[in-house]
Amino acid sequence: MKINYYSLGCKVNLYETEAVLNEFIDNGFKLVSFKEKADVTIINTCTVTNTADQKTRQMINKALRNKPKVLAIMGCFSALDYMEIVDDDVTQVIIGTSERNKLYDYVIKALEDKKSFINITKPFEIDVYEELKLSRFVDKTRGFVKIQDGCNNFCSYCRIPYARGKSRSRDKNNVISEIQDLTDNGVYEIVLTGINTGNYGKDLDNYSFSNLLEEIVLRVKGLGRLRISSIEVTEITDELLTVISKYPKHFCNHLHIPLQSGSDLVLKEMNRKYDTNYYYEKVRKIREYFPLINITTDLMVGFYNETDEEFEKVKEFIKKVEFGEIHVFPYSRRKGTVAYDAKKDLKGDLKKARVQDVLKINNELALKYQEKYLNQVLEIVIEKNEKGICFGHTSNYLKVEFNDNNGKVGSLVKVRLRELGYPIAKGEVIEV
Repeated sequence: MKINYYSLGCKVNLYETEAVLNEFIDNGFKLVSFKEKADVTIINTCTVTNTADQKTRQMINKALRNKPKVLAIMGCFSALDYMEIVDDDVTQVIIGTSERNKLYDYVIKALEDKKSFINITKPFEIDVYEELKLSRFVDKTRGFVKIQDGCNNFCSYCRIPYARGKSRSRDKNNVISEIQDLTDNGVYEIVLTGINTGNYGKDLDNYSFSNLLEEIVLRVKGLGRLRISSIEVTEITDELLTVISKYPKHFCNHLHIPLQSGSDLVLKEMNRKYDTNYYYEKVRKIREYFPLINITTDLMVGFYNETDEEFEKVKEFIKKVEFGEIHVFPYSRRKGTVAYDAKKDLKGDLKKARVQDVLKINNELALKYQEKYLNQVLEIVIEKNEKGICFGHTSNYLKVEFNDNNGKVGSLVKVRLRELGYPIAKGEVIEV
């Protein structure tokens, strides 16, 4: 039988989709393109913004038009709004953010019975981390390893805690075993991910995220490099920085630290747990340990109390921090959040203009950071090879294009950075 999929949203979703696909493929299903007709289609949904909601509905409608025998839908959107996607014309399996490890069995039963099945567990009733098995990546060259689920932060604009439930840490031995399996299968870069990755260990006895990182390095044989997908500034401790600095061979020279706003007034209204001074001092401390580290961030503009004056503060602050890259997006008013209840919003055109203002600053900052590495030799994991034109990321998360007819996807190569460019710089392979 044939199976295809579409995964929306974050790296956690990518991991969960891959884990589910593993079981289907292990049981004889053939993976085909999402454009092709399949017996089973899986959609992993996202609800982080209004745009994510719209994209989720769009992809589900595309799948419905292809009329698979079973359409399986899971993820954050279905956890909160599954009634919007029920369709009597196609047999469906709909779950939320739990029981992904049972999805294969649910789909097989739906194929046999030709009956839809819906099972949505309330996220806050989930107390234990749900283990998924993954020994290879079907469709990725870097290995995303999920170590944590859920979030306790309750930022005023965010629906994700309501979709994912409270923070839960994965058993360390399962994390290490999975990284070992991926490493044994030739995966050089492991990306540690979670809904709130740095919160790992807070629900465990005397065990922290730093402890996990050190244990991974010491126990995984043949380990390549580790990348932390994202970490809150409040979770970056001296202990964490010390562990990373002890093993420079294994940790990427890159941290993604969400900022969300460069205005203290806006941060307070967002219910973020820091102000700009705290954030800046933490970045300064990180650079004491790693002077050339690439610090990237997420930034939300157009929050309802972001006046013109506050937005000027945002722009000044991101220039002061000198980020290597900024992922910027406009505020989306989300039902069920504290910010939604404020019943305030800025005009869409104003939000779009502010996004463009930040993107312009981002381009300047990204090129400024790249200049430090011009003509330097960097290691890259090849993620694509399109007729001899290869693409990949450096340890410090620069995306580089280079020519290599013999470049094997997933392999590690040395490349000299020859030409600055954002979002893609250019380099040349160095023969070793």
